[in-house]
Amino acid sequence: MDPERLRERVLELEDRRARSRRLRLSRERLQPRIDRDRALLAERSRLQQAHQADVDRLDRHGPRRWVATLDGSLEERRRLELAEAQEAAERVEEVRARLATLAVEADQLDGDIAALGDTETPYQEALADLVLAARAGTPRPPAGPAAGETPPEQIVTWAERKQRAITQRADVEVLLPQARALVPQVRRVTARIPVVAAGIEASAMVTDAHGVAFWSDGLSELRRRVAGVDEAVLRLREEIEGSQLPDLPVPDPGGFPAASPSRLSMVGYAEVEARMAQAQEWGDRVLAEAEALVEELLRLREELAEA
Repeated sequence: MDPERLRERVLELEDRRARSRRLRLSRERLQPRIDRDRALLAERSRLQQAHQADVDRLDRHGPRRWVATLDGSLEERRRLELAEAQEAAERVEEVRARLATLAVEADQLDGDIAALGDTETPYQEALADLVLAARAGTPRPPAGPAAGETPPEQIVTWAERKQRAITQRADVEVLLPQARALVPQVRRVTARIPVVAAGIEASAMVTDAHGVAFWSDGLSELRRRVAGVDEAVLRLREEIEGSQLPDLPVPDPGGFPAASPSRLSMVGYAEVEARMAQAQEWGDRVLAEAEALVEELLRLREELAEA
């Protein structure tokens, strides 16, 4: 097929795809409102049942009705309890009415989305066909393209740029959850460092034959956690290398204080303090780098939102 016609087809599918994405976004934004109102309905229904139970206790024979009859407050208390029950019922109906409206809106959006069907696959297939057709049409004849016709090499560039943006958007969606999970993982290690440092003062000392005191740096448990961070960063790096994304600020988990060569190796207090300071610097740096990676991926997702 002629590249110009294929390009028109791609643009038509792009409009259809954009409409589907707008509908899906509207549906996603609607769901939290539905969930909040469902929770509110459950809460108000419980309150209504509690007020109605108070009314029922006054209406049937029992200790509560008997006491209210003795002090002459039965009618007044019943009126108050009934008013509270009716007010609670009205609030329940208010939420139910709002939920019904939201349900109609959700059904309409679901129907529109279903009617459009899969818009992504046909779009990407048409885009690939366009690239192939445009490449087959280059180089152009010496006479050049007809008036108003887009040169094939420009079509190739346009289509390939769109394909790349689509792939990059998919890469970001894969990487973002992993990068977000890395932040609390590093934060847990960082939060533990001051605790370990504070415990050094209370730790048992070992003395040599000359009475010189030595300590354990207490970082063994953290080194295991740091190894987990290192593994998570390695997986992230592999994902990024296999993607079409530009260079990203991947955290560098290296630089954590190394363990002593042997358990029998003794460490002076000054060295322990130096290791703790190095560990804290490591934590601050890696946490900042992990947060910077998340921010960059969020920026890319925003940039590629229309891809």
